[in-house]
Amino acid sequence: MSSRVRLALVTTFIVLVVVFFALYLHDLDWSVLGDLTFTWWLVVIASLVSLAFRFWGVMIWALILRDLGAPRLPRFPVLADIYAKAWMGRYIPGTVAWIGGKIYLASQQGIAKSRLAVSSLLEAGMQIVASMFVALLILGLDPRLDVISTTMKAFMVGLALAMLLILVPPVFNRATRFAFRLIKRESALAEVRTNATATIRSFVLYSIGTVLAGSSYFFLTKAMYPQINAADDFWFIVGAFTLAGALGMATPLLPSGIGVRDGVQLVLLSLIMPSEFALAITVASRLWSALVDLLFLGTAVLGRKLFARHDTVPDPVAPPAG
Repeated sequence: MSSRVRLALVTTFIVLVVVFFALYLHDLDWSVLGDLTFTWWLVVIASLVSLAFRFWGVMIWALILRDLGAPRLPRFPVLADIYAKAWMGRYIPGTVAWIGGKIYLASQQGIAKSRLAVSSLLEAGMQIVASMFVALLILGLDPRLDVISTTMKAFMVGLALAMLLILVPPVFNRATRFAFRLIKRESALAEVRTNATATIRSFVLYSIGTVLAGSSYFFLTKAMYPQINAADDFWFIVGAFTLAGALGMATPLLPSGIGVRDGVQLVLLSLIMPSEFALAITVASRLWSALVDLLFLGTAVLGRKLFARHDTVPDPVAPPAG
């Protein structure tokens, strides 16, 4: 690929991110935020926990790549920089920009694009599956979830099971081999196969990360609505935001799940607080999440400049890909 094409791709990606990020903020109903007050130290805690979740995602991606047999990986600050830049692609409608950006940027570090594609698809799918699993586990026995119809609950369970089935290595590998032959017109390489280690470990780690991310929303909600308490509402809020995020990620045509995510959050938060507070917190959480994304990007870019003197580090033991 020529330097002009690379420059055009990067420039287009940046412009699209800026445009859709601006539209994302423009769509916020700023009027509902006027009467909100914040406990700022709780907002700081929420932001640090949410930032930690994003770096947790970088670690999971790196482990998936190693489990898939990547012989050399960039150092963690380099991976974090790549991940954070691609993460901003979530504001562009669809999932292509997020996944494609990660593949393109990481391939510049010498990682095979086919392996990057498999790792990115596995990671994106496992985020949804793990989030759905944790949310349903938390909320399934909570009587306050009766507001959601049995049909909707059955749909969510079916969606989680269907996605988990797709991510099982034999099924996932057959699908990727078929896609590879369709696109490349040749047999798939070993690097386009996932394995049980990558699948199980990513599921466990993302399940833990989901609780970490959900707890950040508890602190944020507590900062705006002090009447909630950890004993009664912590797990409900973790489950509510996790479920909303999972359904939002499963809606690929909207940036960051706008609409679907907000609707689920509003319905569930209204069960534990007045509807006007639920609406204000739903809008505020969107703004806060966008600001944390910018913080993640800035921290990752700065970290690469400060700590990544050499881009790559050899991996002396490459686990088998199959």
